[in-house]
Amino acid sequence: MKTVRLVVIMSACVAVGVAAGYRLALTRENDRLEHNKTLARMTHERVWSERNNGAAAETAREIYTNDFVVHNSAGDSTGGIEAFIKDLADNRAYFPDWSEKVQSIIAEGDLVAVRFLSTGTQAQDIPAVPHLLPFTPNRHRPVRMTEIEIFRVADGKLAEQWDIFDNWDLNAELGLFDPDHWPESVCGAGQKR
Repeated sequence: MKTVRLVVIMSACVAVGVAAGYRLALTRENDRLEHNKTLARMTHERVWSERNNGAAAETAREIYTNDFVVHNSAGDSTGGIEAFIKDLADNRAYFPDWSEKVQSIIAEGDLVAVRFLSTGTQAQDIPAVPHLLPFTPNRHRPVRMTEIEIFRVADGKLAEQWDIFDNWDLNAELGLFDPDHWPESVCGAGQKR
């Protein structure tokens, strides 16, 4: 009888220990995922939406790795955090009122996906980006576009980013072509296809 009682007590202790360990592991994983989502929110709220380039750069250095990589339609930017900060300042010069508002965010493992709304008004000419964007004269046009980014987090910082946005719509908003008459506005009036 003592053996049975001992086995029952030991089994109960093991069950309580497993349950407590499982609960602790879930709490730690949830905390890690929430931290990762906070990093992603900060890039939109305190980096891209920040009007002061110095403050934005300071926050970027806190939340991005030094070898941060961006993958987008312009190619892979492997210049690290300093290239990212230069791109940020360039974007702020082109669109001084640029703002990004997170609409939804999810995290799993080391990845965070964010859907957000970007808005701004063009304030100066934008130089051409080969194979992506022609020279864009300043027409003081507002832009509004939904974007999706996926971040990879490493050692508690944003290490890599994949950015997806509707470049066609952006070009139309900037006045590079008339979306209702795009063959004529892109290829020239009188050309037949």
